[in-house]
Amino acid sequence: MATESEPIYQVKLLAALRTGDLATIQPYLSDIHKHAQDKDNDFGALALHLAIRCASVETVQLLLNQRSISPNATHPPNSLTTPLHLAASIGRADVVALLLDQPEINDTARDAQGKTALEVARTKQVQQIISDSQSLLQESFRSLLRTYVLSPINASPPPSLLRLLTSPRARLLDLSYLDESTGTTLLHEAAKRKDMKLMEHAVHAGADVFVRDRKGRGVAEVAGKDERVKAYLKQFANQDISLLDIPSSEPPVLRGYLSKYGNVAKGYGTRWFVLKDGILYYYRHRDDENYACRGSISMHSATLKTNSGGDRLRFEIKTATSPATGSTPSLIGTNTPTQKWWMKANHPAEVARWTNAIQRSIEWCKRERDKDKASSSASVKTKRSRRQTKTASVGSSMVGLGDSGVMVAGHEEISGSTSLDGESMSSESGSQDTEVPPYEDQFELHANTTTTQLELTSHLRLPPQSPELTECLSLVRKYVDMVREREEWWRERVKREKEKVGVWEESLGIVVREGEALERELRERAGKRKSRIVSTAHPNSADPFDRGFSLSSPPEPMNADAAQDVPESSLPSSSALKTPTPQHPEPSTPVPAVRPSQPIPVPVAPPPPPLEEEDIDTDEEDEFFDAIEANTLPNLVVSAPLAATPKAPIQSAFLDPEIFSSYAHLRSKMPISDDNRPSISLWSALRNNIGKDLTKISFPVSFNEPTSMLQRMAEDMEFSECLDAAAAEEDPHRRIAFVAAFAMSNYSSTIGRIAKPFNPMLGETFEYVRFDKHYRYMSEQVSHHPPISACWAESPKWHYYGEVDAQNKFMGKSFEIRPTGVAHVDLKIPQEWVRGTVSRASSKEPEKADTVTEHYSWKKVTTNVSGFILGSPTIDHYGEMTVVNHRTGEKCILTFKPRGWRGKDAYEISGRVLDSSGRPTYEIAGRWNSQLVARAVSPDGSILGGHFPDVSESSGFSSPSSLTEHRYILLWRNTPKPKAPFNLTPFAITLNDLPADLQPVLCPTDCRLRPDQRAFENGEYDLANELKSKQEDFQRQNRKRREERGETWHARWFDKSVDPDTGERVWQPRRKGDGLEYWAARERIVKDSSTADTWVDVQKIFIDTPKQ
Repeated sequence: MATESEPIYQVKLLAALRTGDLATIQPYLSDIHKHAQDKDNDFGALALHLAIRCASVETVQLLLNQRSISPNATHPPNSLTTPLHLAASIGRADVVALLLDQPEINDTARDAQGKTALEVARTKQVQQIISDSQSLLQESFRSLLRTYVLSPINASPPPSLLRLLTSPRARLLDLSYLDESTGTTLLHEAAKRKDMKLMEHAVHAGADVFVRDRKGRGVAEVAGKDERVKAYLKQFANQDISLLDIPSSEPPVLRGYLSKYGNVAKGYGTRWFVLKDGILYYYRHRDDENYACRGSISMHSATLKTNSGGDRLRFEIKTATSPATGSTPSLIGTNTPTQKWWMKANHPAEVARWTNAIQRSIEWCKRERDKDKASSSASVKTKRSRRQTKTASVGSSMVGLGDSGVMVAGHEEISGSTSLDGESMSSESGSQDTEVPPYEDQFELHANTTTTQLELTSHLRLPPQSPELTECLSLVRKYVDMVREREEWWRERVKREKEKVGVWEESLGIVVREGEALERELRERAGKRKSRIVSTAHPNSADPFDRGFSLSSPPEPMNADAAQDVPESSLPSSSALKTPTPQHPEPSTPVPAVRPSQPIPVPVAPPPPPLEEEDIDTDEEDEFFDAIEANTLPNLVVSAPLAATPKAPIQSAFLDPEIFSSYAHLRSKMPISDDNRPSISLWSALRNNIGKDLTKISFPVSFNEPTSMLQRMAEDMEFSECLDAAAAEEDPHRRIAFVAAFAMSNYSSTIGRIAKPFNPMLGETFEYVRFDKHYRYMSEQVSHHPPISACWAESPKWHYYGEVDAQNKFMGKSFEIRPTGVAHVDLKIPQEWVRGTVSRASSKEPEKADTVTEHYSWKKVTTNVSGFILGSPTIDHYGEMTVVNHRTGEKCILTFKPRGWRGKDAYEISGRVLDSSGRPTYEIAGRWNSQLVARAVSPDGSILGGHFPDVSESSGFSSPSSLTEHRYILLWRNTPKPKAPFNLTPFAITLNDLPADLQPVLCPTDCRLRPDQRAFENGEYDLANELKSKQEDFQRQNRKRREERGETWHARWFDKSVDPDTGERVWQPRRKGDGLEYWAARERIVKDSSTADTWVDVQKIFIDTPKQ
């Protein structure tokens, strides 16, 4: 180092740092250690600043690991520019994040211009990183204060709290923060405990000795009669560092209690004052700051007077009047022409603090006003200059065109040549088709390197062909090439965006015109609408609503061998679907007896008078949905599996009562009776995460509900009877309609479910068994990024499987959840039901000779959650769901209608069943919060019997075919949902149940064994929050250990493959023999419980449950 001049040394150091090679950098690190005590030449600071400019983040980390290199070292020495200043100013977000992780970092330091790193940050991303780090620091202080307050009175403060107060970042802390539960501050608590050392640290860190607690008491008041504490406070009051004139481009901010004079009768009253953004506000109490301002004065027009009336503790502030008009220029919060406030403090130092801050705020407002005047004057001059330049350029353009066409050529060079169809022909590399600009990850770094190289080389006296100059020339040429290519990319991108904007503007105009036309048409039809709901009341009744159809009449006696279709009247009445009670007595004519497999014939009133043709479509469609909602459809046929009758347990290999005895009695209520979670603003947690993926946002545990995402996924199985009905249905078109009903049924459980389920840990599992519904279910979290959950459910007649892989985003006013995973169902149907050629390509397991497997698949629709900012969150589902039968090619398309701002189409679903040729065979309608029905349509798509088939008594119901044409088929009906904590459904309440005999045989990764979720269900929210944090840390440690060992995570119970029918990814369960490997392991654990047998190849993913 001594033999080389400093400029040459810097050039060589720069070249070494750019390589990132430890062997090349090591000699320079040795020199830095050797000269660490040389204060005149801080080569460690030089190396760190050069690395931040042009080296990788790994190289910067290497330098920061050296003890002789400080993360706060300034370079050049007189510039006061810290490494954080430099990294923030050039936009190196990765380096900024690395520096903020250093324990000794000081992000309160100011450069020669008096600016902090946050103020010089080049990009919003860097600003966000610094702000997030400072917010995290504040949260850490609040947590440590909480720990200190709750500790025994004679306990020492936490060491981490002392370290935080003595760190350079202590200036960022709000040391006047009031603990939420006790309403005390750090100084109050230290004074109460007579902890002089902590008080000293706090005041040196910037704590306000005049701060008051929630009861309005000063620090000295809680210290009692201890004169030592009062002497300390008096000493610290005379050393108030807030009086120092620290240069800043921002207006001063100050908060605190002062006494304000009201009138002669009231005298002085204590009020909370806030000075920010050049305005002084006052409030009755500190807690009112975000709600009710009592008054305010703008510093733009204020004057300050101290030592008012000879009282050292009193000062006054008033608004000045404009000399030109005699009126007040700007007053906020008042309509009076002039305001004057008299205020008093408790100590001369407190008066000095407030008057100093107010005076600086007045000066800041004056500077801002002068800047505005200067900018407005410059703006006028600029506009004049532009007009003159424009006139001159027109003349010069004409000359250019007339002389040699230079301007034309220049124009083509700038805009790029285009073909006749408008597509750009200027790019040969095709880089415009990429999603990011060329050299996005190295452009800024290369620019910094080039600048630094030129700066260092400029200090050297080198011959023309020296390697240093050659290197500079090479860097500049490469940088110019990068700039040209990026410029071409951006030019093409701007052109495309302009074309898109033009198309959108044109489309928007069309939409607006169509919307206006539809509104006019709806207003015209709304006046002509008449109710025509079919009824069964007395035919002489004049009021059509008095003849409402009721489904609650008693049924004819039935034997146990009833056919599969059961009349609707045999169903128990649902509290969620009550029908209007007829006001007139039922007709005396008895209802003819029918077989259970037929619908109940209903006498109907004479048809209403014909309406105009334009009224029929819209009105009948509206009344059709109203009739479904009111449960007044005639001739409604219910399949036996949908009848609400308990099923007898089935003895089968996969529902052995000995193995699954714990599921014999499921719970019906939660351990807690009320949702008493701490109240936290959802908007405050989300406002900084607009556009982000929900799975990457860390929420407090208070936003959760006591279920895992795996259990929320299992709620798809609540209405498995729809699959039972499908497996028992011979007609393939009705069969796919029942499968579609099952696909949409799970949305009924989302009403009011705003709380978020716990995110599963990687490898987390869930199992569930229902004896009454004859199925068993298991799932596993097979991927963490992106989060993917796979499941498998099996019953004697069907299999259900699939994955949850959704794209989640917070859009500012709403959540948007777009599922991308595919759901599958395999139905096992008798061979004799199959017509034509049988395809067995979709079968996932060996088939019996007398059965055929039909494979169905679909994707879920988009879910939207809105209204949470206003406190009235609403869940809606919209889009198209297409269920495909891959054996026959038939489809069922369900359309979930968006809610709309008036809620008119809330919950509404419409759809059709299409045969393999695309012709409709059944129409489907209903609401996803109540029920879904289907009715046959003719080959041309018209409704058989109209929207409300009127069957006269003369027809006599003697023709079975006529009866079939006029009947409605119940595909699905919602169950009652009594009020429960977190709006959980009765089905969801059973999922997290953990009986004593189930816990020993569960897989250790089952989500019911997760400690934080269990604590949350028991209402221990603080404990749940603590355990959630520990659980996430444990998962990160596991991932880090796998990375260090070079291991790759593999799902334990599922394997990834490609479905041959859909061509999409599918997670298939691992098999062992004729069944699943999971259930085989589960059976072994139960039967071999006497031995020390455990689950094989199952890793520990949960933290240990804390002891009670």
